Amino acid sequence: MGQTIFVVCRESIEALLVIGILYAWMDGRADAATGKKWLFAGVVAGFGLAALLTLTLIGVSDLLGGESRAWFEIGMLTFASALIVQMVLWMRVHGRTLKKELEAGLEKSLQGKKSWWGVFFLAMIAVGREGSETVMFLYGSLLQLGTLASYVSFFSAVAIGLALAMVLFYALQLGGKFISWKWFFKVTEIMLLFLGSALFLAASEKLLGGPLAATDLPAWLYSNVWDMSSVLSDSSVFGNLLASLFAYRSQPIGWDLAVLGAYWVTVTIILKWQMKAKVAPIAQVTVEQA
Repeated sequence: MGQTIFVVCRESIEALLVIGILYAWMDGRADAATGKKWLFAGVVAGFGLAALLTLTLIGVSDLLGGESRAWFEIGMLTFASALIVQMVLWMRVHGRTLKKELEAGLEKSLQGKKSWWGVFFLAMIAVGREGSETVMFLYGSLLQLGTLASYVSFFSAVAIGLALAMVLFYALQLGGKFISWKWFFKVTEIMLLFLGSALFLAASEKLLGGPLAATDLPAWLYSNVWDMSSVLSDSSVFGNLLASLFAYRSQPIGWDLAVLGAYWVTVTIILKWQMKAKVAPIAQVTVEQA
């Protein structure tokens, strides 16, 4: 439930950020009423795209059986983990200039024919992208839905996440009196990377328990490294929350540590590469100016 609340809240705030920028940009225009109709139409279309993806994933999972379904689930969880890392990288590059980029694109789309299709597509992409990412990140949770209680719990978490997103977005819009955008993105960036590790670990556990079950692997991969179940079991409410958000395991085996180690080494290398790529052009410009 905690994973669902966090993912829905984080992705909803990103969508609200884009919609808020578009709405504020149109607010002072003479033809704002027309533009807002296109904006809300784009929001509805975005929800439609996310819903279509949800139905497609569930339908494909139901059609597949046995090992094919296992590989599909492993692939989806791995893709969701990679998508989280890509999203963090994208926000690091475009986060500060997002408002300017959106407004420049809108001004360009309205030149000449005065078309509002740009607003429609930006709203649709914003909501559709964040909604699709939410579906991808929560794919594992969707697979576990089967009973009435599980559906009630899931959609209650979605409602809480949406409500929390509204409150946080309002606080962020107050201009840093309670919380700043910079602080918000820094904290959620770290939490997203941990969520990526949890999804990647879940995919690897399905791989170990399914397609690799009959493979002769080294014994240390199956051995318990330590046992923290007496202190905090990952089957408890709080332990399960840590497991879904931060890849916590009270009784990790060698496989778990090897997979998490590979994930964090890869992420660290990618983030350092991105930092160097950003610094290099700045240094080059400085040298040329000198």
